[in-house]
Amino acid sequence: MSELKTILAILDFTRDRLLGSIDSIAKSGQDTPKVLAWRPGVGRAHIAWQAMHCAATHDRYVNVRIQGGSPSDAALCDAFGGGSTPSDTNVPNMEAIQEKLATNFNMFKLFLQTADLSKVTEFPNNIKRTTGESAILLAWHEAHHQGQIHLTWNLYKAANGIA
Repeated sequence: MSELKTILAILDFTRDRLLGSIDSIAKSGQDTPKVLAWRPGVGRAHIAWQAMHCAATHDRYVNVRIQGGSPSDAALCDAFGGGSTPSDTNVPNMEAIQEKLATNFNMFKLFLQTADLSKVTEFPNNIKRTTGESAILLAWHEAHHQGQIHLTWNLYKAANGIA
C-alpha cells in the first residue's frame, strides 16, 4: 500500500468513528440540540464544539498552515479553531455539523491526493513536519476529539438517567 493510500485509510477509519458517535446522538431519540450543547463541567467544551473543532482544524491546517493562505471559512475557524472558547450561544445544529465535517474532510482528502507528502512545513514553536506527518497528526487529532465526544455523550446519558 502506498503512503497516500495508508494515510487516506487512517483518515477514513478515524472519520468513520467520529461520524458513528455523531450518528448515535442523532438516532438516540434525545433532544439533539440539548445534547449538542451540554457541557460535562464548567468551562468544558460541548459536543457541538468538539465536532466543529475537527472541521475547523482541517480548514486551518490545509489552507493556512500548509499552504500559507487563508481559511476557506474564517468564521468557523474563529469560533471553533484551536484557542477558541466554546460558546453557549453558538451551538450548531446536527445538520450544520454534518455538512461542515463532510465539506472540510473532503477538501482535505482532495488536497492530499495531489500534495507532495514529503514537503516540510515550518509550524509555530520551530516545529517542522511533512505534509504526510501533518495528515497523520490530523487523524490522531480527530480520534482525540471523537473520544471527547464519546465521553461527553456517555456523561450526558449518566447525568440524565439514560441507559
